[in-house]
Amino acid sequence: MGTDWYPNSRDEQLHMVKTWNTVFATKGPTWGIPQEHITQLVNDEGAAQTILDKVKSGERTASDVVQCNEVFKEMETEARFIRKHFLLQPPLTLADFPTLLLPLPDDTHTPVPPPTGQPALTITYPGGPHLLMVHLGPLPGTEPPDSRGDYGYALYRGIMPQGGATLEQAASVKHYLMKEPLSGDELLHYRFTRRKKELVDFDASESGMTAYFCARYENQKGQYGAWGSVVSAIIP
Repeated sequence: MGTDWYPNSRDEQLHMVKTWNTVFATKGPTWGIPQEHITQLVNDEGAAQTILDKVKSGERTASDVVQCNEVFKEMETEARFIRKHFLLQPPLTLADFPTLLLPLPDDTHTPVPPPTGQPALTITYPGGPHLLMVHLGPLPGTEPPDSRGDYGYALYRGIMPQGGATLEQAASVKHYLMKEPLSGDELLHYRFTRRKKELVDFDASESGMTAYFCARYENQKGQYGAWGSVVSAIIP
């Protein structure tokens, strides 16, 4: 399939997720979608609707815009996970796809190899407390993957406190790093993106810590290319 199934505009994204949640309330368990993923998508919808309403109002702040970006990215990540793992044929029938605002499966199978090449990352400081901007693109001198693969970037990150994390910090939901990572395999926080720039907003308590990033190409089948280099920056 040459085009992406996930809508571009936030209103359309929210409309699709609301539609999914309505359908999942009755059919989700039948299709084998775990309850925790159904609940998470419902929570994502509520958070996205709340922050979008605020951003559209005349009282929005720069922080609201950053939060809106993060909330919608989290919702997209969850939706893509569900689509990739559970919304398959079967258990879905052809009649189910339109109810989820999804295109019908393409019966013309065009072999698409895993992405080739490596992406490159650079980090800049956009201004503002605990903000970093990650710039993504092909490694200089290389070509991007075959466009038939409908690829994006699998972006991973991790944070290391000064001197390395304690065992307690490493075991927390933040998975703070105990030592400098050598490859993307050591970075546990994942985000899929098609953007050339990603604004990352860290917690105020993480200022002064070191953020590490690494990326690889990912296509619509969930196939990955080779890791790029790990890059780092001090969180302001």
